[in-house]
Amino acid sequence: MKKIVLRFLLVTVTLPIFSVRGQNMLKDTMRVEEVVVTGNSINRFQVGAKVEKISEQHLEVVQDGNLEQLLLRFTPIAVKGMAGSLSTIRLRGTSPDHTSINFGGININSMTLGHSNASNVPMYLFDEIGLQYGSSSVVNGSGSIGGAIYLGMNHAWHDGMKGELRVASGSFGEQLYGTKLFYGNGKWEGITRAYYYNKKNDFSFFNPTYDFDKAKEYGEDRQRNARIENKGVIQEYNYRFSNEEIVSLKAWVEQDWHEIQQNMQTNVFQPDFRETLEDAHVRVWADYFNKKHGFNYSLGGGYVYDNSIHNHSTDKISTQRIVAKAEGNYSFSQRSSFKLGVNVKSIFPEVYAYGDGLDKEEWADYYFSYYHSFGNKLIATLNIRQAYVTNFDVPVTPALGLSYNAFSGSSFVLNFNGNVSKSYRVPTFNDRYWIPGGNPDLAPEEGMNYEVGSKFTFFRDGLSGVVKVNAFYLDVDNWLLWRNGGSYWEAQNVQRVKSKGVEVSSDWKINQGDYIINPGVNYSYNPVVRAEVNSENTENEAIGRQLEYVPLHRGVVYINGTYKSYKCGLDASYTFEQYVSQLDKTIPELFLFNAYVNYCYMLNSKNSFTLSGSLNNIFNKDYQSTQGYPMPRLNWRLSVSYNFK
Repeated sequence: MKKIVLRFLLVTVTLPIFSVRGQNMLKDTMRVEEVVVTGNSINRFQVGAKVEKISEQHLEVVQDGNLEQLLLRFTPIAVKGMAGSLSTIRLRGTSPDHTSINFGGININSMTLGHSNASNVPMYLFDEIGLQYGSSSVVNGSGSIGGAIYLGMNHAWHDGMKGELRVASGSFGEQLYGTKLFYGNGKWEGITRAYYYNKKNDFSFFNPTYDFDKAKEYGEDRQRNARIENKGVIQEYNYRFSNEEIVSLKAWVEQDWHEIQQNMQTNVFQPDFRETLEDAHVRVWADYFNKKHGFNYSLGGGYVYDNSIHNHSTDKISTQRIVAKAEGNYSFSQRSSFKLGVNVKSIFPEVYAYGDGLDKEEWADYYFSYYHSFGNKLIATLNIRQAYVTNFDVPVTPALGLSYNAFSGSSFVLNFNGNVSKSYRVPTFNDRYWIPGGNPDLAPEEGMNYEVGSKFTFFRDGLSGVVKVNAFYLDVDNWLLWRNGGSYWEAQNVQRVKSKGVEVSSDWKINQGDYIINPGVNYSYNPVVRAEVNSENTENEAIGRQLEYVPLHRGVVYINGTYKSYKCGLDASYTFEQYVSQLDKTIPELFLFNAYVNYCYMLNSKNSFTLSGSLNNIFNKDYQSTQGYPMPRLNWRLSVSYNFK
């Protein structure tokens, strides 16, 4: 099986097939090929960094799913997950707290925990997903040591009204109901996006738990008490005075509830045990863009409310944030420009375990970026960011990036790039103030990221494609963990982690009339080791060994096809075995295969129905992503959407 997958990887990397118009692509090679999410470039001032956007077709495949499913099916990013209960991202071997997830000018990661649950980020509400691999603290501030994810929505500027109604049903009682409404007069617009998701989650699996009464493994079992119920709405209002002057307001209200999936032993011996978690979020962001003058500027402000209730407890765990941002940029010429800005926020925690005296915390970030193009070959960017946090020292974070167009012809371009950046993470409120175990004297986690890469772009007639190769080295010091201190667990800066690796991606397209074929591959080789540990007893610290829940190899391959109103595709993922503790215990390697089909039927020029179906885990594998927690076998999903205008 490994040989088959490796051969497919090789063929996909070397076979030219992607969809870009040759003339425009050649023009783009004379400047930064910008990745735009919600109308904003996320990489113009980050030359040399690996920044990508998920394709529309891949996003369409998981419209009824969540961020975890998108990342696992189409990217090499590792995700430690449970069956819809909790999933956390491990980008380039870093911890879940090291990846920021951004909505407008807001990092939605919890101020108490430091990360987000990728299972609770619904893809139906978003039009675009941007990915940044590697340190981005210089752009996103604290926490972006491993990278960043950007959740985006398109402006429609529709004159009149159009919309979508969607219904999906799947295995194990899965249901989704969603709607999107766009209304306006071309100058202003309102957009409403809403969904409701419910899943009984009672899938079958093989349970290897030893049953002493029967003197054998328990065997065939069914997951109990793991129901999910999520719902959310994003309301957006936009007004454009002109194409160069726009004001926007968006509000995302989300309520996520689930029964916490219990491990396989509990499922056998305590079948009636139930534990629930309910999260409520309010995220509001407003911004104003003015590009009418030589000095372009934007102003933004937001409010965030996060509340978590565990098992119907009355213990309070909530935070509120008020955020403001001002940014301006000026172009001396087409070759040279700079950007400067300030981002401030006030955080008001209300957590039962923090004790008295912590009413609020103030943050302020100041940053400067410079862009310069040396002819048509070389581009350089420089970034500097300095953050200030109440009663906490934060390091300066600079970054330098280079991009060089080495060779170009009538049908190809070869580009080399590199980036060096510093990153940091301020410990969470729980890390510093939880009683017992929190430590206000913790040091910030600090990282250095080095990256080099190449990009080969090919385009000729109906044939085009891109191959990227990136190599990186990430050194993170003062890595924070909660350790058993005897009487209770304590937050400590205990280790230094070194992550390095190579990433290969290739995406091709061949366009022949009504037929479009699009194969691709994403692969990551990522050795991550615990290099040093601040501990008197290092016997069981697994120094120099691969870090837990970070696979050494992870890759995905896919092939999509389009014929007139029909779309279909196959995708497969491979995850190498993973250590689950410092005692050399592992979960085995995993191959997963999925398929989908899609058909759009036009009733008339203004009304259409789209029918979609998918099969996941086609070969009915029993597997685990987190030790002791089963994942679903073969499962299906069908959806119908009605679009009108």
